[in-house]
Amino acid sequence: MPARDERIEARLQRWARWVTVGDGSGFPTMSVLHREWTPPSPGTTPTLKVSATSDVRQTHRALEQLSARLKNTVVVHYCHKVPLAEQARRLECAESTVVQRVGLVHQRLAALLRET
Repeated sequence: MPARDERIEARLQRWARWVTVGDGSGFPTMSVLHREWTPPSPGTTPTLKVSATSDVRQTHRALEQLSARLKNTVVVHYCHKVPLAEQARRLECAESTVVQRVGLVHQRLAALLRET
């Protein structure tokens, strides 16, 4: 089973925050015209969510070079933040396969980022 790299883990966590929260540009992540948009609860003050963009664009470009299967694993594992059993169900594989794929992503990203 491929080992996880702490630096790659941190990069993927930053990338997931960037993808799910946004880049801090001030634009909402969902249009008010979207059918699933709902207004905030009464008494809730909207706040701007920001995420540092440090190395996320480079990480994003590196992720684009992975296979669709590995990209899907990254999105389910880092962005959806659901339990491992649910990740396996969504990816239609065993839990051990999810863990193995995440380790493989760490290896491949480390190699791709060394090249750039």
